Amino acid sequence: MDAGTWWIVFGLLACGAEMLVPGLFLLPVGLAAILTGVAVWLGIGLTGAWLVFVGGIGVAMAVTVVWRRSRTQPDDVNGPAAGLIGAICVAGVFDGAEGRVSLGDGAWPARLTGSITQSAPPAGTRLRVVGMDGTTLVVADAQL
Repeated sequence: MDAGTWWIVFGLLACGAEMLVPGLFLLPVGLAAILTGVAVWLGIGLTGAWLVFVGGIGVAMAVTVVWRRSRTQPDDVNGPAAGLIGAICVAGVFDGAEGRVSLGDGAWPARLTGSITQSAPPAGTRLRVVGMDGTTLVVADAQL
């Protein structure tokens, strides 16, 4: 086999290994090796082949990083709202639509929403958390 074929075989093996052990590390190497094999078949020398290989890895890694960043979604598993939306809390003191509620073993700043904003709920009223604005709970009537 000639050198171009060896480069392509190496590239296919690296891409195959990436499928067995995913992590997007071997894929750029495999793609660069396949590109280098094609370049060797077109008649570029040994120095040119290595330049194509290293440059191909750099371009493939850059494309991979940009692609992964565009697909990344925020992880709300440990976010502040995780498990709070839909929880029942108890109204504390409210001044208009702003006040505090008790939830679990803590007190949170809260803002009323919906029809309950017409009048401040008396202390001890059960409210439901419907959203968050920073660390302020957005609460509504528990019957909603």
